[in-house]
Amino acid sequence: MTRVLELVETRGIRPGQALPTERDLAELFGVSRNVLRQAFGVLEERGVIQTVRGSGRYLREIRDVTPDGTCGLRTSVEIASIADILEARTLLEVQVAALACERRTTEQADSIMVLANRLASWEDNLSFHCAIAAATHNFALERLVRQQAELAGELHQREHYRDPDELERMRNEHLDLATAIVARDTSAAQNITREHLTRTRNLILDRSR
Repeated sequence: MTRVLELVETRGIRPGQALPTERDLAELFGVSRNVLRQAFGVLEERGVIQTVRGSGRYLREIRDVTPDGTCGLRTSVEIASIADILEARTLLEVQVAALACERRTTEQADSIMVLANRLASWEDNLSFHCAIAAATHNFALERLVRQQAELAGELHQREHYRDPDELERMRNEHLDLATAIVARDTSAAQNITREHLTRTRNLILDRSR
């Protein structure tokens, strides 16, 4: 997978352009086509490439979220994918927060509050958002939230959480959200979730410029 991304950069393949054929890449890298397909599967799942049946694999078209020349192509594609994931998470988790207010148990409310106070790493952030999803008592929503958050982590979103001041701000937002869920304040929980994820998305985009 890494070698495919390196090839994209060294050959200057741009978003929307086709990658070399599967046969050519297998010969170039000295690997089987099955191994190559597994790498393509991961890249497609991460939103880096897209497969067009009967045509080939293409570097994903991305919106202009980073100015030209400010970072490498691989980083640009990853940042665009993180931005898309956070946009999707906002749509999903605003409704998840509302259901959590309605359905959470006392034990779950206590756990969410504990996790809100414990934001020191990417894993803590993941645990907090997944705990809110679990409070909906809907396994599909819990799975969707976890999958989207883990995918963003694989795209190195976690590397954008190194500023102590930003961590403190995020911790305060987590506490506000936990407080709203404990109080079953649906409107507040939805607004805080929307603002929290939108601000995180904007932070990552701003830091890429």
